Amino acid sequence: MSIKGIHMTNASFSIRLAIALAAGLAFSAVSGHAQSASATISYTTAGANWDYTVTLFDSGTTDLRSFWYGWTDTGNNLPSNPSSPGNSVGWANTLDGNSIMWGNSSSTPLTPGQSATFTFVSSSSPTAMTTGGAGASVAYVNGIDFSQGIAGDSTGAFSPTLVVPEPSSVALLAVGVVILGFGLRSRLPLNQMARVLKR
Repeated sequence: MSIKGIHMTNASFSIRLAIALAAGLAFSAVSGHAQSASATISYTTAGANWDYTVTLFDSGTTDLRSFWYGWTDTGNNLPSNPSSPGNSVGWANTLDGNSIMWGNSSSTPLTPGQSATFTFVSSSSPTAMTTGGAGASVAYVNGIDFSQGIAGDSTGAFSPTLVVPEPSSVALLAVGVVILGFGLRSRLPLNQMARVLKR
């Protein structure tokens, strides 16, 4: 009977341990999602440079007040030094070599479920800006403090997803006019013009 009682005590201990571990994992998952962010990066050409727009989305449950673009705890990671930083939420714009710091602990927060835009100019191409670890970033609940992935303080590292701009309707219209002009000029019947376009 005493052996059976010990077995029950061990089983009871195992159940309690499993419940405690599950609760700990659930708490860790919740606190890990407290501050979370994702981003996209789009561009337009500007002569020899590119005008970039990073759209930062607060996907967590806490306000974000700072964003360090092109930095993780391994260091700055943009392929060249950016210039002309700006943003849509009135945060401070600070260039830091080949990264940009936006915001501070007293700035207007980016609230959960909302997004903000951050702009800059770079001589690096969109491919270079998003290859490997380039562009990996961290967002902060308060001011920038060189942390990464700390509960209640900073998000884990995330990299903006490149958004390729679609051709404008004006450009598509221009292509259509050129094709129509070609067809009228050469006086090809429509079926022959269609064959030319398929080549």
